[in-house]
Amino acid sequence: MKSTLKKLQSIQGALRFHELSFIVLIVMTALMSFNWALAWQKSSEESLRLSTINTHVQHLRGDLYRQLKEVFDVVFLDDALAEGEYYQFRRQIDDYLYQLKILVKTPAEEVLIARIEHSYDRFYQETSRFLVADELNIEDVQWLDEQLEQQTFRQLEMVFTDLENYLQQQQQQLTDSEERMFGKMLLSEALPVFLALMLLSISKWFVRKNMLAPLRDVTKGAKIISTGDFNHHIPLTGVDELQRLSQAINTMADGLANSRDKLIETKKQAALGELVPLVAHNIRNPLAGIRAAAQVSIDVADAASRLVLKDIIIAVDRLENWVTSLLIYLHPLKPHFMPTTLPALVDNALSLITLQLKEKNIQLIRRGWEMKTLHQLAVDMSLMEQALFNLIQNAIEASPDGADIEIEYWQTEQQAGLLIDDQGAGFVDQKLSDRSQLHKKLNCGLGIPFAEKVIKQHHGELLFSNHRYGGARVTLSLPVEQAASAQQETVC
Repeated sequence: MKSTLKKLQSIQGALRFHELSFIVLIVMTALMSFNWALAWQKSSEESLRLSTINTHVQHLRGDLYRQLKEVFDVVFLDDALAEGEYYQFRRQIDDYLYQLKILVKTPAEEVLIARIEHSYDRFYQETSRFLVADELNIEDVQWLDEQLEQQTFRQLEMVFTDLENYLQQQQQQLTDSEERMFGKMLLSEALPVFLALMLLSISKWFVRKNMLAPLRDVTKGAKIISTGDFNHHIPLTGVDELQRLSQAINTMADGLANSRDKLIETKKQAALGELVPLVAHNIRNPLAGIRAAAQVSIDVADAASRLVLKDIIIAVDRLENWVTSLLIYLHPLKPHFMPTTLPALVDNALSLITLQLKEKNIQLIRRGWEMKTLHQLAVDMSLMEQALFNLIQNAIEASPDGADIEIEYWQTEQQAGLLIDDQGAGFVDQKLSDRSQLHKKLNCGLGIPFAEKVIKQHHGELLFSNHRYGGARVTLSLPVEQAASAQQETVC
């Protein structure tokens, strides 16, 4: 049933359904016409049969009266030809009886014909003896004059009357049946017309709902997409062909949107590629001089000056990290996989920002480090530590003083990952789809994109979300199997 309905949801299936419907309609009309013609033919044959029976009965009745007349001609007029006529009528009456036996179909008709035959046999036996008698007595003459008419012939008339009444009744029933049949015929002839109108209505509804309306949506959607709105998707409605066309246009729009994003990213990369090396060169030389001067001066400075010089060194190191991140982000990453665990990588990254945690009085809470068996992952330790450093530093900068940052390690048979929760303002919701425009930026806005790039190189996934009551969550996951296969490739 489902496969049949599915076939109807295509243009070819719909056309075949309509063709089949019209063929069924034509066949139905032809069969109905044939049935009514056959019914009329049977009715006409029955009417003709009853009329033929009635005609034979009337002829038989007339010949019976003539045969009786010949009896009187023989007895009272001594007509020499009357005897031959008598027997001639006998043969004709026998022939009519034979024809009637052939025409009868019902048991009632057989009974009536049998009664006529029986009564006529009695009449013949009672009258034929007068033709062979040499001389008639007074009793015979009196019987002919009274008893034959009052008894035998009256019985024949009663049988004839019963048969005539029966034929009239049958003819009336046949007439009533024809009238009813004519009424039904009018109703049945209207049925194909009704079915044709209903099929036309269904066809119009089907074409309008599954073809015209979806086709308008496709045309409208194509115009919208042609203006550059690649996020517009055409609804997948209508017959299968239109659904496939809509899906193809949607896929094309997604591809164009992806290509546009890649083109924009490429343009950004090209612009940064031209700008960053120049900026890095012009910044690194002064930074190196500033850091060297501060490092030399710190040994001979007083306590207050040492604090200032430490801040200068930290700021210089941070600027150096920014420049390094910019340069690394602009060039393809080439991971060198080594076996390690995520908690070990986190510990190495945290060792670089201990001072920042103390400055903001942030308490770092680690969960999952107590697991007995940790998955060994094949990762590029330098790149992954820098990615984790960027993510954790982003959480530190987003968190207020005295807040908590929770880092939870989790693992399953297929994956291992981290949950990094802070108590900051969270990400701006409308910007979550654009990683380079996150609310809290790190390293000139390239900390998060750099981390995503590293995680992607390791076939992992990086997700960003906001807590319901404040704060942000970063979810990092790495597939254990893919990481293990990467490790094997590195070893080979």
